Amino acid sequence: MDIAEEIYPGGFHTLMRRLEKKRRPYEGSAALLQSLPSDLAALEAATIAPPPPENAPGEKQHIETKWFKIRRDFAGLSELAAVHALCIAILRRDDPPQLARDLFLRIWQERGASFVNCLDTRWLISTASTFGDHGETEAQRRGGQGLSMLFDLIKLHDSERRLSGRPGNFAFPNLKRRKSDHPLAFDMTAYSLRSGDLDMNMLARLWQCVEEDPVFRPLGARMLRMVMTDDRSIFARLRHYKRKPTPP
Repeated sequence: MDIAEEIYPGGFHTLMRRLEKKRRPYEGSAALLQSLPSDLAALEAATIAPPPPENAPGEKQHIETKWFKIRRDFAGLSELAAVHALCIAILRRDDPPQLARDLFLRIWQERGASFVNCLDTRWLISTASTFGDHGETEAQRRGGQGLSMLFDLIKLHDSERRLSGRPGNFAFPNLKRRKSDHPLAFDMTAYSLRSGDLDMNMLARLWQCVEEDPVFRPLGARMLRMVMTDDRSIFARLRHYKRKPTPP
């Protein structure tokens, strides 16, 4: 295929250049991390006071500017949640100091069971991505990568589905009447909505990663519990198609 015909103009070369621009390291990261309190329990119990109304100080690429914005966004929430977000922000960039990875993992080793309840969906996904890149064990890395990809794809799929005007918890009716002969991308065989097990196998493999690692378990269990209980995602709609119709 000619490069001008690629779905993303410039192909992976352009995508990688875009990613590299976003990974420029923050200045002063190690010094800021070293200045933070070490008592994680106290940080989890403390609440962030609303910051002053002025704009963030300093240069955009300095970590103090990012830290100011994080604390502004987390006002009223746990201090530990802000420190955790700071670690993730630093670890997303190239050449992060080892202290950022150590502190991120320590938070989950010591406070994971309670701290996981402080995070909204956005930060759960960001945490999974960070485990995928910086996890200490293979289960943490596999589980983090898998959960991050899973939630990203749910977001992409269900965002496009909103164009149908139907709510997320509404499965398409009259499945037989809606059978389509349109081919799938890459000429893949269509998934059987009635009898296929792809969705169940995906979730079971991710659950294996969750079960294998006690540090990753609080995060993985909460995220997979969301998939198992929220009826607005594609997984809930797939279960609708697999249910046997009630006899008349």
